[in-house]
Amino acid sequence: MDSAERSRKRAQRWSKRKAVVVHLAVCFVVGALAPLAATRGPGIRDGGVQRVAPPSPPAAPDIGLLLIVTVTRPDEDGMLQEASLTRLGHTLRLVPPPLLWIVVGAENRSASTVQVLRGTGVMFRHLTYAVDNTTGNAGDEGDLKRNVALSHIERHRLAGVVHFAATSAIYDLRFFEELRQTRGVAAWPTATVSSADQRVTLQGPTCNSSQITGWYSEDSGINATATHTTDAAAAQDTGAIRNSSCLPPEISISGLGFRSSILWEWFINSNISSGGSSQDYIQLVRQMAVGDEDGWKGIPSDCSESRIMMWHLEMPKHTPEVEEQETPREQSLLEEDEEDYMN
Repeated sequence: MDSAERSRKRAQRWSKRKAVVVHLAVCFVVGALAPLAATRGPGIRDGGVQRVAPPSPPAAPDIGLLLIVTVTRPDEDGMLQEASLTRLGHTLRLVPPPLLWIVVGAENRSASTVQVLRGTGVMFRHLTYAVDNTTGNAGDEGDLKRNVALSHIERHRLAGVVHFAATSAIYDLRFFEELRQTRGVAAWPTATVSSADQRVTLQGPTCNSSQITGWYSEDSGINATATHTTDAAAAQDTGAIRNSSCLPPEISISGLGFRSSILWEWFINSNISSGGSSQDYIQLVRQMAVGDEDGWKGIPSDCSESRIMMWHLEMPKHTPEVEEQETPREQSLLEEDEEDYMN
């Protein structure tokens, strides 16, 4: 009887201990998982009853990035193109970072172009296009290649200041310091030097302080004192034209710079998908060129017409003449004529 009672008491004590252990284990599990369950957001199994939109990514900081866009021609001599890219690349190498050089070239020259770009030491991206798609005049072809670069900038949200740099451009390095301060759209005077015609063409904005008030375009000869006096007299006659707000018929796109955010902000404000026609990008740039200049900035800061910071050098294309070889009959006739002349 005593042994049975002891066994019953021992079983009761064990059951109580077991209950305590189970209770402690349950409390531990609940305490560990409760914070996770409280902060858990709706998932796939919630049936889509409540969906919280992810927070928008923070705006990219303004680091003063320069986006230099250069397009190349497929019909240009390969050695001349490599030399021009190398010269421009070494100029950009002197510009303080950050700078990204976007070069658009033909697919059939991709390997040689990339090799040249790597040798410049400048951070670059090389974009290609199909040569078969560039049917039309040179202007349309240039717009197509610029659209390739602008589409890349808009798609990847590359925040910075865009400038279209030609391979023939020569820069004052202070130009890039001024360009980096652009907050909207900027314009500057350019000089085009033609060695074949011995002429210089000046084109750019007229300003009141740094505010653009109009545009001017001048074409003058290089070597003649009479030309200088004629230009001085013409400046008085054309003062009203130079101070007007009318734009010249054509504005060189290399004389304009703008913030790249204009590209995607324009699509957002116009409710147009950014995946539309690539022609929209270059049309936007041209709309800015003929739009209101109130928000434009002149470069240099004082908008001085006498301070040219970018030049274009137009060199005549050299096409070596192929000398025609004389036929044996022509050579014999020439020898007979020489003998008759000597006699």
